[in-house]
Amino acid sequence: MINLVSAIDRIAFRIGEVEVAWYGLLIVLGMMTGLLIVLSQCRRIKLNTDDAVEFFLWVIPIAVVMARLLYVMVRPDEYFDPAVWKEDSTQAFVDMIAIWDGGITIIGGILGGLIGVIIFSVRKRDKANFGQILDLVVPALLVGQLFGRVGNFINQEAFGKPASMLGIPEKFPFSVYIDNPSGVEPEYHDMVYSNTPGWFAATFFYEMCWNAIGAMISFAIWRKNKRYPGILAFFYFFWYFLGRGLLEYVRIDAVPVTQIACFVVVPFAVIFAGAYILLQENRHAFKKVNDAFASGTLDTTVLTKWEVDNYGVAVKILQKPNKLTYKIYGITELNVAEVEVSSKEAIDQYRTDRKEQRKALQKAEWEKTVQNLKSLPHKIKDLPHKIKDLPNKIKALPQKFAGKNKDVAPHTQNTEITETKIDAVETADAQKDTAETTPDKQE
Repeated sequence: MINLVSAIDRIAFRIGEVEVAWYGLLIVLGMMTGLLIVLSQCRRIKLNTDDAVEFFLWVIPIAVVMARLLYVMVRPDEYFDPAVWKEDSTQAFVDMIAIWDGGITIIGGILGGLIGVIIFSVRKRDKANFGQILDLVVPALLVGQLFGRVGNFINQEAFGKPASMLGIPEKFPFSVYIDNPSGVEPEYHDMVYSNTPGWFAATFFYEMCWNAIGAMISFAIWRKNKRYPGILAFFYFFWYFLGRGLLEYVRIDAVPVTQIACFVVVPFAVIFAGAYILLQENRHAFKKVNDAFASGTLDTTVLTKWEVDNYGVAVKILQKPNKLTYKIYGITELNVAEVEVSSKEAIDQYRTDRKEQRKALQKAEWEKTVQNLKSLPHKIKDLPHKIKDLPNKIKALPQKFAGKNKDVAPHTQNTEITETKIDAVETADAQKDTAETTPDKQE
């Protein structure tokens, strides 16, 4: 059991003269596991499997390059020694990029991955936003880091100070037996090699447990969270860097700048997460009140004091025209009416006015109903007469239809009647003239 670690060869297998290290295989396995997680969850944000593969191709290469780059940049004496480069520049360059021998920093990987996420989110902005993509990648990232810590275990690196110095039990999982250490910073050489072989704090295992807990928490948040897309990014920066900063006190490969960066990132992650949540609450409150106002249901919409106050703050912010703020709040312009109801008092007054209008309308409808009810007895009283008169109305229907037919008689019939009338008038006039002339003849 004591020689478990030293019994594992760092080289997994050889292909000719090419050696394939366990560390490299585990890193690839971590990447593949992360990709599988992304593939299984991408549909939740309307991405398909092709999108997930493209995401992988953007994020992983940039993350690996940045992880190695930042690792060598903070170790100039080891990788940028002018004498070594002058003696054998080819070998010096190979040593600088030899990620298969171990030596990457997660901080560089995070920065590179973030660059890849930004590029991918811009390309797929019509499907998912930046925050949703960050939420998708965080659980996969924490799971992938577990495999990297197993690689540290096999390489006998990233362990802590001697167990006897820390007062912890000399047995796994509290400590790990080291007989061939690697990745030891110069200031820790005497401490490590004077106690080798021996038991050292299993800091890589501590971090594995810490990341596993973080992965479970982040996955639970990912499944439930819809109100705050992107919140998992703040959670990751808080969770990972808090654990890493504490472990830097114990690790024998700690770099001072890393520890400082960790304890700078943690409080900023908390502050920015709080500010982001407040902004999202403000946006949701503005949208709820604004939609209710636009649809005419503001008087019936249930609003809390928190939502009303946030709506007022949002209106004050939006009164200063700015394309960015308009885009954040999802509007193209701010209406005057929205400004007029931007306070609790104005909303209360608006609700009161609407209630009064509704009451007046209901009163008018009620009065009309009462009037109809009052006239109902008279209508009932007249009902027998109407029923009695019903046969006469039925008998009159043929005459009514006949009258309609008469109205639409042919034009020739009307012409004949008119001509007959004219002839009768002319005959009457002729007889009258004859009667008038007869006395003259007698005279």
